[in-house]
Order: sequence, then C-alpha cells, then structure tokens
Amino acid sequence: MLMVSYGGQDVVLGNTLAVADTQREPNVSFLPDNPADKYTLMLVDPDAPSRRDPKFRQWRHWVKTNISMDSSTGLTSVRNGQTLTSYNGPSPPAGSGPHRYVFLLYKQSPNSDAGMLSTNMSENRSMFKAAQFADQARLQLVGANYFFAENK
Repeated sequence: MLMVSYGGQDVVLGNTLAVADTQREPNVSFLPDNPADKYTLMLVDPDAPSRRDPKFRQWRHWVKTNISMDSSTGLTSVRNGQTLTSYNGPSPPAGSGPHRYVFLLYKQSPNSDAGMLSTNMSENRSMFKAAQFADQARLQLVGANYFFAENK
C-alpha cells in the first residue's frame, strides 16, 4: 500500500484536498517486498491545463529515485531517495475544474541507475510521459494513489 499524507491529511484513492494544503512535500511510505529493492516515485497531473483540454498532460510535479527501506522502521520512505525533479505543489488554473494528482510507485530493476534516469529528465515539466519513462528506465509499476484538487 502506498501511504501518502499532507500534514496529517491522508491521500485515499480519489479524495479531495485543498490546493493550499498540498504545497509542501508530502510524507510517502510503503512496505517493500524485499528490503534490498529500490524504488522510483512520480507525482503527475494528467489534467493539465484542464480535463477538457489536457494538452500539457502529464505535468511532472515530483520524481524521486533510488528510494530504499529505512531499517529502523521497516518502511520505505521517500526521504531516503534521490530527487530528480523537485517537488512542485499542485497549482491548477482557476476555473479549470478538478485535477487528478497521481502518485506512481515503480520498482527499479537491479541494473537501473540514477545517472541513467536523470539523463532522461528534461527541465520542461509539461508533456511528461510517465509510462514511456518507466519503460526506458526498466521500471515496474507496483503502486499508485491519487487525489483531486481544484482552484475555483
């Protein structure tokens, strides 16, 4: 299970959070299958700039890689990872309706390396293709979670 929380507010498969409450990096943790495995986490907005006209889909809000288990807790926390794209909180345009913000958790293959992953990361956050990036980096999707946020 991919556990995500913003200051005590849990992300629970499609609940709605206030934009103001999501501007700081969330706490993210999960139970790994194998303590030696490493993971990559992405946060994307598939509704940019709006669900009716998602011409900038997917907007890349955050990417962390080489996430490993914390031996003191038995959980894996993103604090242990390397940042490829710094956290950028949700900022849906006013009046664009609710946006989905999707956390994607991938298990890295044993021969994945952060250097290779970072070279495939452009400065432009728009039109990111998480599935294509994962295929190129040999990542396996193992978890997801999402929430809605809207700027009325």
